[in-house]
Amino acid sequence: MIKVDIVSGFLGAGKTTLIKKLIKEALHKEKIAIIENEFGEIGIDGSILKQYNLDVKEINAGCICCSIQGDFKKALIEIIDRYKPERIVIEPSGVAKLSEVIEVVKAKELINMLKLNMVITVVDVLKYRAYINNFLEFYKDQVISAKTIVLSRTQNLDNKKITDIYEEIRRLNSKGNIITTPWSSIGSDKIIEISEGKDEGIVNKKINILKGSLAFKSMTHRTSEVFENWSVETPKKFTKEALIDILYKLKNEKSFGVVLRAKGIVQLKDDNWVQFDYVPDEMGLQTIEADYSGRLCVIGSRLNRDNIKNLFLS
Repeated sequence: MIKVDIVSGFLGAGKTTLIKKLIKEALHKEKIAIIENEFGEIGIDGSILKQYNLDVKEINAGCICCSIQGDFKKALIEIIDRYKPERIVIEPSGVAKLSEVIEVVKAKELINMLKLNMVITVVDVLKYRAYINNFLEFYKDQVISAKTIVLSRTQNLDNKKITDIYEEIRRLNSKGNIITTPWSSIGSDKIIEISEGKDEGIVNKKINILKGSLAFKSMTHRTSEVFENWSVETPKKFTKEALIDILYKLKNEKSFGVVLRAKGIVQLKDDNWVQFDYVPDEMGLQTIEADYSGRLCVIGSRLNRDNIKNLFLS
C-alpha cells in the first residue's frame, strides 16, 4: 500500500514551505511523488517543488475537491502506474475542502492501492481570525478535517495570543494534534512522527504538541462561488522596487477587490529570477533559478481583473 499524505491549508499559510521542509529533512529518503493543485490556470508551487528532483503532477484551473475530481483520481492512478512511489504527497489548492479531498483518496477505485497517512492542515496564526470570520466554510473544514494542525508564524506572535488561537482551534477539532513550536525549532522527523500517530505523548518536552475528537461536517458551497483567480504567463521583467510597490498596492480593495493571495515567479531587469508571495499585510521575495517564463497568480474575491492586469503588466 502506498502512503498518501495531504498537506492542506488556506491561501498563503505555508503549505509548500512545510512540504519542502519535510522533504529536505526527512522524506528525501523515500521515493516520493507529489500532486500539486493550483486554483488557477498557471502553476507556481509545482515548479518550486520540481527543483527537488521530485515527480510532480500538477492539476490547474480548479480545486481537486470539486470541479475536477475525475482528473484527480486519474492523476493518482497515473502516478501509481508510472512512478510506483512509496509515498504520494498531495498539496490541495488553498481554497479546497479537506474533507472532500479525503473522500477522493478513499474512493473505491483506489482503496486497495492507497493508505491515507498524514492529514495536515497548516494554519497561519497571524491570519486565523480574519479567515475564520470571512471564509468560515472552507477554513473551518480544513481545521475540522485535519489529523494534525501545524501552526505557522508562531514566532511572530506572543504566547497569550497563540494560546487563545489554540483554544479556538481545539473547540473545532478536539482530537487532532496541534503543533505550535516555530518551524525553525522542530525537525521534520518529529512532525512526521506526530502526524503518523507514532508519538503518543500529550506534551513533549522539546515541542509543544496539544492533543485532543475528530469531527467532520458536510459543506455544500462550492469554491468557485466564493473565490476567483487571475493568472497569466509573461516575459515582462520587473525591478525589485517596482514589484514590491505592486504588491503593496494590492491592499487597495476599491481598485483590485479582496486579494487574499498573490504569488509568482518573475525575471528582474538585472536578469535574476525571484519568487514572490503576498498575503494581506505580509510579503516575501526570494531568489530562485531561471524558469521558462514569468508567471503571476492572484486569488481573492470580487477581483477587478482589468485593474490587476494593468497593475502588473502595463
